[in-house]
Order: sequence, then structure tokens, then C-alpha cells
Amino acid sequence: MSVSREDFKADPEEIRAGASAVLKSLNPAKGADFGALNDDFDGSDQGDKILADKFEAFCETWEVAYLVLGDRAGDMSDKLKSQADTYEQNESHIDENIKYINQRQHENGSGL
Repeated sequence: MSVSREDFKADPEEIRAGASAVLKSLNPAKGADFGALNDDFDGSDQGDKILADKFEAFCETWEVAYLVLGDRAGDMSDKLKSQADTYEQNESHIDENIKYINQRQHENGSGL
């Protein structure tokens, strides 16, 4: 039985595309100015003031959440790209090892 590299194949470009997709998922919220949303909501009477305070807290929470998510997405994207690079670097070593195994099998006339 011959060992083939195709049995273990992964596409580094697909991994990189996944890394890009992680970052693209943040695009809909990119440039959202939560502070401006809150400023536009400024109320005048007491009921509106309570609602405005709650909306301000909501905007601040989501602004922080967006920043944290962006940092984590960036980290994840960088790690995926790094793994794709590592995979490509190791492919040549795998090829060499598979050739060696197949050569030894051929020399010995046996399979794994």
C-alpha cells in the first residue's frame, strides 16, 4: 500500500481565505459611530432622559464589544495565516518522508 500526500492534503489558500472571511465579518459594523447614535437620541423630558441614558449605555457596550471582537478576529486571522504558512513549509518535508517510505516499501517488496 502506497502512501500518498493527497491523503493528508489541505489547501493553505483556503485557510487564508477563512482568515480573510473572519475579518470581513466585521465590515457591516466598520465605521459605526455609536457615540453619534447616542447624540442623535438626546431627549428633553424626564422619560426621554432615562431612555437616553439607557441608550447611551447600550451604545458604549456595543462599541467596546466591537473593539474586542475586532481584536480577537484579528488575532484569529493572524493565527490562521501563520498556520497556512507553516503548512506550506512542512509540505516539502512530508513529500520527502513519503518518498522515503515508498522507496523503502519498494526495496523491501512490502506494504505498510
